[in-house]
Amino acid sequence: MASNAYKEGDDVYVFYRMGKRCMPQRKYMATLDARHGAFRPRIGMSDGWVPAKVVEVEKDRAKVEYSWANFFTMRGHMADPDSGWAEWFFFDEMRPSSDGVPRQLIARNAQPPELALLTFRWGGLNEVIPPGQWGETGSSVSDLFIDSFVNSAVAVELGTSFEIWTVYIEDHSDLRRIADAASLIFGPTHPLRRAKHVGAMYHLYPTGFEENCIPNRETGQDGGAALVNQKALFTLIQAVERAGIPTRFPHPSGFYELLTSKRWTSLMSLTPSLRVPPTVALPRMLIEQGCGLAAKYALESLNKVKQQQAVLQNLPRPLENITKGVAKLGFSWEALDVKMWEKEEGLENAIYQLTQTIEISQEITGQPHDLETIMIQEYCVHDIESRFYVVDGKVETTIYTKFCKVKENLEFGDFHELFSKKEAAMQWMGGDMAAMESGERQCLELVDRWLCWVQAQICELPPAIRFDFFVGRGAKPGEAIVWTLEICELGFSMLGAKDLPVKVFKAMLRKCLGRSEGAAIADGNAWPVSRQANPQKTEQPDAPAQTTKKAQKEAKGAASVKVEPESETVSGEGQAAASADSGDDEGPPKMLTISMGKPAGATPDQQVCIGTYKLMPDKANGHPVWEHTSEKRFLFHGIDDCWYVGDEEERDMRFDCDQGYIRHQDSGDTFPHKLTGFWQRGPDWTDDATVFASKDGKRPAEIDQGSSKGKGKAKGKGKRR
Repeated sequence: MASNAYKEGDDVYVFYRMGKRCMPQRKYMATLDARHGAFRPRIGMSDGWVPAKVVEVEKDRAKVEYSWANFFTMRGHMADPDSGWAEWFFFDEMRPSSDGVPRQLIARNAQPPELALLTFRWGGLNEVIPPGQWGETGSSVSDLFIDSFVNSAVAVELGTSFEIWTVYIEDHSDLRRIADAASLIFGPTHPLRRAKHVGAMYHLYPTGFEENCIPNRETGQDGGAALVNQKALFTLIQAVERAGIPTRFPHPSGFYELLTSKRWTSLMSLTPSLRVPPTVALPRMLIEQGCGLAAKYALESLNKVKQQQAVLQNLPRPLENITKGVAKLGFSWEALDVKMWEKEEGLENAIYQLTQTIEISQEITGQPHDLETIMIQEYCVHDIESRFYVVDGKVETTIYTKFCKVKENLEFGDFHELFSKKEAAMQWMGGDMAAMESGERQCLELVDRWLCWVQAQICELPPAIRFDFFVGRGAKPGEAIVWTLEICELGFSMLGAKDLPVKVFKAMLRKCLGRSEGAAIADGNAWPVSRQANPQKTEQPDAPAQTTKKAQKEAKGAASVKVEPESETVSGEGQAAASADSGDDEGPPKMLTISMGKPAGATPDQQVCIGTYKLMPDKANGHPVWEHTSEKRFLFHGIDDCWYVGDEEERDMRFDCDQGYIRHQDSGDTFPHKLTGFWQRGPDWTDDATVFASKDGKRPAEIDQGSSKGKGKAKGKGKRR
């Protein structure tokens, strides 16, 4: 916008960002009414367009004074409207007042934002202190996490076409006040409802403990910040959902409650294919009859479950009873709420500590929680815990962890983490890499099954979720035994993984905008299986270091791939339609392999095309796209009737191109593994008889040892590098 676009005295709207404009200790949100900031629960707009008046103009920016009088902090402090509070805004963060003189917070004639998010966050006196192990984006209840999501995903994608409305929660009474009137407060007349897309996000921890009790206040570093009564929280979430605002973080109310309560463990322990250790839910009613009696009943039931697991798997019944296990509290965020036990006496003690009294900071305190059950589970001997981070149905990262000792108070301690599969196998599995690989294969199969289970609960895939597994060595070298340990809701600790937060945040935004990539893939009875991804990218050959403009572009961050969404196809008619559209009787394979010999003249970049490619959930130019497990190469159909293998450069062009490292002319909309004739290498498109695509790495018998039979123009740009 030209420098003369604004002048002193102009009434404008400026795009206000609470997290960027305010000091951490005093953040102001714009409230619709002064009472919304003075009384609890305090509600206001923390990001969005607010009215202001220009007081000074420079070349590409202007200093403004806010015209809106109602700016409040989460504590109820009000900004003095007569203080002359002025700030600089660049012209692209400003727009003229549509009605000449802005008299209201929401401009009457302004275009609605693309997205409006209603965030419920902690407003108590004890502020959230994110634990260091959560990484640079902080814990999911922290302002750091919320700001990281907005800054790295929302603002990048939507610019200034979004609003964040914040509700500060201090305790359960705030939750209940809103729940009782959610449809009135956030109904169709609330300003956020004018946005094209609306969602609610809950950055609070549900707990069964009384708020401000000793177990909450003296565990962790922040005195129990963001811990709120679980029943009040889920009542609120359900009320907001009924008012027409879908939950976008972490999960729909019922599923979120199922995960955090840990009830899924006892419910699914008799489904052998999911590999949940023998687990029972011990009712509080039995516990209050006596911890010894409760331990006896729990152990008898636990052994019964283990016997039945064997029956369901057609295995011999175990000859020995369970003698070692763990007891867990639901809605728990502390290691203190998981106790190791041995034999019936140890189980009785664990039950007593979790429900009656416990020692914290060398003092005895009660356990004031209202949980109806505690979970009793057999202990699984293991070497490591493998954490699989799934984003849009695809494993993006695997991290290996281990608690190396059990403390005197029966808690697990001495936590370690590793990011290398090989290093984890060497340190914790006696160097048995074959067992490690076997365990990983089993884990990936379990991830697929659990994703199917998740979709059965909420009828869609979540933007992200984490599955944790125990992996231990079997009786023979190369064998592994795997058990499901935990299902962690969106907002899980990312343990400092560098690239993971941005991927998770972008997936969250896609869900908010209705663009999620986690759609079902047509495969008869298959889901978008996570095993298609490569959790250990370090084991794939990396492309040589690049010093071209493309490398500079990658350093700035590649643009998101915006390709044609694949039609919804799950099974039956959908599968047939997909096959018919593709011109192939089978439909696109989920995995393809590109093979290449060592021909003279082939460059290292062309050699990187070798390897396994997984089917992506989207199409480009009306055809499927496959992604290399290294995520550095893509097999796609160009705009000139040729199949190409390219890299991030072509992806950033949304595959709207006719270039790549290798190519093959299409033969009547045939999938790559069915093509006949030679593939060609750039830059001058030399025939190369050593290159072929297949489903199993074996050279197809039908490949014609002659020139390509394609019908395309074949004038694409060949890449060599």
